[in-house]
Amino acid sequence: MVNLGLARITALLKQTPQTWKAIHVAGTNGKGSICAYLTAMLRANQISCGRFTSPHLIHPRDCITINDDTVSESKFKHFEDLVRRRNEEQNLGASEFELLTATAFEIFESEKVEVGVIEVGLGGTLDATNALKHKLVTVIAKIGLDHQSFLGNSLEEIALQKAGIMRRGVPCVVDGSNPGSVLDVLKKHADETGNSIHFTNSESDALVGILRDDLEPHQRQNLACAHEAFRLAYPQHASATDSLVSATRNMVWPGRLQWLNIEKITGRSEPVLLDGAHNPQSAEVLSSFVQKHLRSLGKPVTWVLAATQGKDVSEMFKLLLRDGDSIATVQFGPVDQMPWVQATNSAILLDAVCKCGITIPSQFDASANVRSALEWASQTAKGGPLVIAGIRSLRNRMPPKQPEHLIVVCCHGIWLGGPAHGHDENEWLIAGFQKGETPTFIEHIKAGLRILKRDDSSILMFSGGPTRSETPLSEARSYANLASANAYFGILSEAETRGRISCEERALDSYYNVLFSLIQFWYDCGIWPRKLTIVSHAFKRERLVDCHCGAIGFPLDRVDFVGVDPPGMVDGTNEAAIKGIVEAVTQWKDDPHGKGELLSSKRRKRNPWNISQTLFAKDEDRIRSGVQSIIAGEGQEHLLEGARQPWSRLQNS
Repeated sequence: MVNLGLARITALLKQTPQTWKAIHVAGTNGKGSICAYLTAMLRANQISCGRFTSPHLIHPRDCITINDDTVSESKFKHFEDLVRRRNEEQNLGASEFELLTATAFEIFESEKVEVGVIEVGLGGTLDATNALKHKLVTVIAKIGLDHQSFLGNSLEEIALQKAGIMRRGVPCVVDGSNPGSVLDVLKKHADETGNSIHFTNSESDALVGILRDDLEPHQRQNLACAHEAFRLAYPQHASATDSLVSATRNMVWPGRLQWLNIEKITGRSEPVLLDGAHNPQSAEVLSSFVQKHLRSLGKPVTWVLAATQGKDVSEMFKLLLRDGDSIATVQFGPVDQMPWVQATNSAILLDAVCKCGITIPSQFDASANVRSALEWASQTAKGGPLVIAGIRSLRNRMPPKQPEHLIVVCCHGIWLGGPAHGHDENEWLIAGFQKGETPTFIEHIKAGLRILKRDDSSILMFSGGPTRSETPLSEARSYANLASANAYFGILSEAETRGRISCEERALDSYYNVLFSLIQFWYDCGIWPRKLTIVSHAFKRERLVDCHCGAIGFPLDRVDFVGVDPPGMVDGTNEAAIKGIVEAVTQWKDDPHGKGELLSSKRRKRNPWNISQTLFAKDEDRIRSGVQSIIAGEGQEHLLEGARQPWSRLQNS
């Protein structure tokens, strides 16, 4: 959920000095490239600088650079923890983007940078980045229709939101290729707020003139904006043309018209084009590039297409596609620490393609399986042009091998964060009877990571919903946060975990730890796992394996179990818990799917946030999955007893 406003970020930064100055960049398209050009120019003149852009490519810390180098993981975690503690202590309820913005500003202050290049997240007026205290220059790039539900339904309304980054006495650079009505809105706002406005013209910019033949039209506009902003911020360095030419010529902005080699993934030796086009305006830029550089070869283009929910995909597809093209649609996975970024279902994308009136001879719905989409596209293209659109990076979209092994770590508490990184029980939300068990929870995480380390076809799933009224944080997400905070306990590097750790955030009991994790694996990977490993308390083996896996029909010869018991169970001193084991197993044997009032009421008590317990979000997902189930009302859905479920087959489908 996006909740714009400056109150929370202002409170987070109340004690942060912000001694550095900022170049603040807003717009619909081109913001990231302008920030990259500016960073290159600053570094070419030995000016220390930080850069904060979004969204990230792989990990949230990718958003933050110091002198064009990504901030170290240890430094990022230190300041992220500081900001999160501040948020909790003041009960601010800051969003993930606000926390990330405050983390970036803290790091810039710590590194004593001279200037920070800051990209607006959404809009301008109420965006978290607008809490900047000392602006050198503001920049407004190309404006288009995007995020209308937050910013307005016309270009002029959106332009006024972007104009909110202007400050009295601070010059503002505006992409002069914007429509006249947009320029009028920005000029009027500049007059009202008392600052100078500078409209760029790529035709007359000296730096663009030198590099013109190396740049696409939109790149010329972006470079003209960056050059003018740099000139206004540092007029004493503006004449150093040679250094600026060298710096900007070598600038690379990942995920934008980027050539990649995917031979290790699919065997295709020819390069493919990757571009994160996310709205009609950026799709038009990509279409022009493809027309100029790929369609001139006389062969149809093969596409791998993804999109974020809420985008005008029909308009984008009309711009990109031509008769004779081939298409694979895919649904990208969750974006770490950006829960508001949701992928459009691949079947919906394919349906939109079919409604565009374009003749598509070959198409493929890859669901959430990016690897499968790339393999199909490579075979279909046969060496011809291949374009991946709507995804800015492949590095965090795929495990090193096709996943077929699901590791489920059943979660039992919620780590709220803190300097002890989970090793102090006061940092946890747990039930009274769980006192002394948090070290065991950490051992469960380690066990899951060790299995993940051994099998490169595996996916690790932390499973557990938001079971406490004190916080909407899920058990699963808290475990994932703890693993990251402890640098995966030295078992795996951060790079080795990318695309291989997921969170199932709805389960309210052990039965649904298994079932919801299977379904989340299907959503993430587009297939069902051939092998299942469950990590939990050793005393829960009979319940999890014999009762739950038996009830849902997952073949027991394909199930492994790793059990680590808390101290009271190991030495036999917890007699009450031992008695409870027998009672729990009896309850599940009497009610294998937990449909009766006894087990259902326990789930209701553990569901303070009213998390849906249906198996699938949409009917079309249920149909595609092949799962046989019954909707029972009140947000409940149960497997059809006696039906053969898709995961019971030896061959993946």
